[in-house]
Amino acid sequence: MICLDEMGPESAKSFAGQRLVDVTKRSAERAKQEIDYGRRGKGYIFGAFQPATGEAFTQDYAGRTIANWVDFLEQVDQQIAPEIERVYAILDNLNTHHADDVLLFCVRHPRWEFVFQPT
Repeated sequence: MICLDEMGPESAKSFAGQRLVDVTKRSAERAKQEIDYGRRGKGYIFGAFQPATGEAFTQDYAGRTIANWVDFLEQVDQQIAPEIERVYAILDNLNTHHADDVLLFCVRHPRWEFVFQPT
């Protein structure tokens, strides 16, 4: 069984770094961070998790498209050992998860079976 998810959108964020201050040489000052307006690129993180082994696989994409989803499924399929006969993917009802190209993926990869969570 594999749990698949599109965990986006995600955007770049600034985080204050940690730098030790030697207070014996000078007194500690107030911590400062530049203003972050958040005007950077955004993207989507797709992920797969196998609860039985704890293995996880993630891939970033520029958008949440059907083509990116099918590409992600292809990459996940390559990560799964060929001797595994059945792959159950648990998904929600997002339209990209049951598009025509995903059905074609299922035809090309008969060991995959999608299980959709009810709304």
